[in-house]
Amino acid sequence: MQTSSLLEGWSYFAGWRDLILALGGLLAIALIIIWWRQQTRHWHRIAILSFLAGFTLAFISIYIFWVPPYYAGCAAGCTGWRGFPLPVARITFDGQTQIGLLDVLLNTLLLWLLVLVMSLLVRIAIVLFQLENRPRRLQILVALLFVLTPWALLPRYLDPPQPPTTGEELRLVTNARRAAETTYGITGLWVHRLALEDLRQLSPNPLGETTPDLTAVRSQVCLRGYTYFYLPWRRYRVSLEPTGVNALSIVELPLEGPCWDDVVVR
Repeated sequence: MQTSSLLEGWSYFAGWRDLILALGGLLAIALIIIWWRQQTRHWHRIAILSFLAGFTLAFISIYIFWVPPYYAGCAAGCTGWRGFPLPVARITFDGQTQIGLLDVLLNTLLLWLLVLVMSLLVRIAIVLFQLENRPRRLQILVALLFVLTPWALLPRYLDPPQPPTTGEELRLVTNARRAAETTYGITGLWVHRLALEDLRQLSPNPLGETTPDLTAVRSQVCLRGYTYFYLPWRRYRVSLEPTGVNALSIVELPLEGPCWDDVVVR
């Protein structure tokens, strides 16, 4: 991921385009709050609680979503990052996490907007299903189901942060992910999404030999598995044969530590 030089020390990822979009986000937030003010006299509580929810989600994302320094699509090595949907902290090669306050504010702003939009949709659902005159507990239960269920299943439809790849590396990652999902059955009821963490190609290339050994490992892809609510579960190292089409093996690894070392998962 490319970093930004805007306000070095305060921001590692945001650019001027992000600041312009933030102004549009503030306008949208103001319009939704005005709409809530017309709906209820408790609109200020909704504004405050939704902001706290957005800030809490932004803080939690620092610990749930992270991409360590990687070499996939970056031969010289690239620093990693933390945060989602916007990156808020840079991970250096020595493992230090450097938080950009401006990046945190922008991510909080985006999540605040998303929470407000969700509250608006919940309100519309309550009106459509005529739940206004029903007990308050039922309204709260419906709201929680309306919010928590899509959030829990979101990993099935939206990729978490991962290093960008193109060309041959993208082909290897796609084949490794497909093998993990179909051949080894990693995804299913519990693990919903596999995201790339890193990729390495071993040398020498067996295909360059006179009689290549098609059982030799040429490429290895490290994938991170996510379960409900985007909670990271395990990592998986998939070894590919020289053509990069078929998988030779898969190893389950813990979330911490190097992906290329064999560690017993407890």
